Amino acid sequence: MTITKYITLMIFSAFLLAQDGTILPGQKSAIQSLSAAAGFTNADLNTYLVQNYGQTLDGLSRTQGASVIKEFQAGAAAKPQPASTTTDLQAAGLLEPGMKKLFHFRDGTVRDGEIISIEDGLVALKTTSGLFNIPSNKFLSETAEVTNKKGELFKGIVIGETIEEFIVRTSFGDAVVQKRDIRTMKRYHGGILDRQSEDRRKFYQGEAQLLSVFLDPTAFPLRGNTFYISGLSMGYGLTDRFMITTKFGSNFSGDLNLHPRMRFYHRKSAEKEMAATWGIGLHRSYSIKSIVGKYSHAVNVTTADDSVFALNETEYDVADVVKNDLEDILYADAFLVFSSRRVNPTGRGKVGWSAGAKVSNAFVNRDEWLKANLTDTTINVSWSNDGKYEVPFRCWLSLEYDLRTNLKFVGAAWIDNGYKTMDLDQTIEDYFGDDGSASFSLDSPKGDVSMIDFDFGILYAVNENFRVGVHFQQPYIDFYWEFFEF
Repeated sequence: MTITKYITLMIFSAFLLAQDGTILPGQKSAIQSLSAAAGFTNADLNTYLVQNYGQTLDGLSRTQGASVIKEFQAGAAAKPQPASTTTDLQAAGLLEPGMKKLFHFRDGTVRDGEIISIEDGLVALKTTSGLFNIPSNKFLSETAEVTNKKGELFKGIVIGETIEEFIVRTSFGDAVVQKRDIRTMKRYHGGILDRQSEDRRKFYQGEAQLLSVFLDPTAFPLRGNTFYISGLSMGYGLTDRFMITTKFGSNFSGDLNLHPRMRFYHRKSAEKEMAATWGIGLHRSYSIKSIVGKYSHAVNVTTADDSVFALNETEYDVADVVKNDLEDILYADAFLVFSSRRVNPTGRGKVGWSAGAKVSNAFVNRDEWLKANLTDTTINVSWSNDGKYEVPFRCWLSLEYDLRTNLKFVGAAWIDNGYKTMDLDQTIEDYFGDDGSASFSLDSPKGDVSMIDFDFGILYAVNENFRVGVHFQQPYIDFYWEFFEF
């Protein structure tokens, strides 16, 4: 890797580490200016921050500071009600041991905890900060009106909440509503509508679970009965554990192929999700020229003076070095990948990573594919004897980070003995087959060998179904279109 790539990687790492730091002086000044312009006094500002973030201005993190600035800029910051009106707030009509959520109180404070017991009007509330005994009449009521994507409406008292779901006690029983299934929602604290509830709901609903990062799969498969199409493949989720994809470019070239993927390990909690998945790829008639093109840097061209050049460094094409009477082969690959995702420290969005490895049978009988000599008999062709080209392999580590509701940062690093870097023009020629390779695939013999490399970019969710991405290595531009309940 070049020094530029190392520097870029260090900058990216520093960016991620910086997210947990304390609020910057510039952020504090911006918040004070924006809040004053919105008609907030210093007391109003502190009350607002405590109610929504559990911290005063000095106690905010950099990430929280950025969130507060965005709320004021968007006009979403609601001025706290005057203290004289607090007597009109509705007290909680239902409190019981085991309730676990974010509780709101008459004095404007909030605490995230679990009710341990209730005795003589005192509620024992356990939080990460300690055990508090609070009079029951200090708790504000919390009710909600939630409509899911099926059109079902639930009204009642919110008795519990996690990152993934709401628990609402209705007149007919307790309803557990998954946040990803919410269409609309209104929340009331003390009988007053929480104007931020809709924004929070949209963020949870909008977060995307990636099937892959660039060209590498994650351990999270498609949901059942869901179809997708991208620039290189399409697939269908048969169940929540099993899916099948196909590379349609190869199918158009006569190479019918299937790539089943199954999740065999899954553990999920409110804060974290982990999974492990295996997958295989089967190609009925895979082009030998595509294999030689992908590994052109592992094909040696030896001249009469015993000078040795890699095929991708010469003027010769793949067709010049491959025997003309060869039939395409049965090709197979296999991969194993582990993924982990957890809630961001801010509580909004998630951060995740994946690690995986892939091997294939691409080099079986490869010595029979190449011509012994070219037209000029003084030029010989052979596979490299370098040990790193004995078995085709790829190992990768990828990262995803929710920047906001509809925007993800993604990055990946890999070791791949078949990888070559190409510029945008070469990638376009490769994708459309203008370089003599198969269309709608990436198997060009051109490019510069780069066995160890990395890439990063962003993914933007245009809507709940469609995403586009931009990054700095081939294929440079990604798109992903998903059809739910197909």
